[in-house]
Amino acid sequence: MTKIRLTIGLLALFSFAVIQSCGSDDDPSPGFQIKIENQFVNLPSNVSIFFQVQDQSGNGVAGLTEEDFNIYENGGLISEFEAARKIQSNERVFDYNIMLLLDLSGSVLSSQNLTSLKSAAKSFIDEVVPIEGSPSAGAIKVEIWWFDGSENIKQLQPITSNTVTLKNTIDNISPNMSSDNSTNLYGAVIQSVTIATQRLNQTRQLDEIGSNAVVIFTDGTDQANRASKGQALEAVNKADSDIAFYTIGLGGEIDQAVLRSIGKTSFVSATNIGELLDRFREIGDLINGKANSFYLLEYCSPKRSGNNQLTIEVAKGNIKGRANTLFDASDFNGSCNLQQN
Repeated sequence: MTKIRLTIGLLALFSFAVIQSCGSDDDPSPGFQIKIENQFVNLPSNVSIFFQVQDQSGNGVAGLTEEDFNIYENGGLISEFEAARKIQSNERVFDYNIMLLLDLSGSVLSSQNLTSLKSAAKSFIDEVVPIEGSPSAGAIKVEIWWFDGSENIKQLQPITSNTVTLKNTIDNISPNMSSDNSTNLYGAVIQSVTIATQRLNQTRQLDEIGSNAVVIFTDGTDQANRASKGQALEAVNKADSDIAFYTIGLGGEIDQAVLRSIGKTSFVSATNIGELLDRFREIGDLINGKANSFYLLEYCSPKRSGNNQLTIEVAKGNIKGRANTLFDASDFNGSCNLQQN
């Protein structure tokens, strides 16, 4: 998998200034939102923009192709005949790491709900991890952790993109793993933030682009009292913006307000075990959409000097969105080759 490597020196030498990221400049109605994540230029005249497309509700928009995008410089449309370009989806661009954190306290392990939980968790894996041999294989990885009332969460499966390994690990969850009926939910949340932050920092240290998601399942409330609700919510709210948080609650003993605050990206609940499969799939679908809503634009600019405005427009049917930025074309020349990026 080819990833963008954004070295500090490159970013310092060639910089952009984002001046707008919104819907269509002329239409105030809600449309697509384009969020520019990283951007850089390189001689001879290569321009690269890494961005995400969201709908008006903030959900990622996946599956867009080159035909859905228009590129403008200083307000004028740049055709493919004027500038070679390519737009790639996320599988060739960055890593998306998912931490699945399961409540395996005694109330779950000792109940008939365990079989349904395992089925739901495996369906989640099928939903978010690309199949082997697909273009996006390896771009999305999952690690599995669990908690009960103990002080520390425990790793069940190290991070991998192998769906067979992940589902075998889930199948191997057994009632004898824990007899602790307490739930250290708040402590688990705090530790999940720490681990997700470490994963994100490791990616950045490799000069690669990445994003993380934390998915927490529980059927109850915090009983261990090892950490406070305030500490857990503070950890989530202060977490890096590239970490998304999802929560899945089961049954009538959960505190929906708390789980909604922890799952600030999305929270779903199942009133009974029969609904759990659909709730896991729902979260999986959201994550899949978000993970595949990142795109990389690379093109050879025809500009040869000065500061210039670049506009990326996405148009799908009647829905449009634009984002503007500036780039310096000083010393650009005509020997640009996208294969050199």
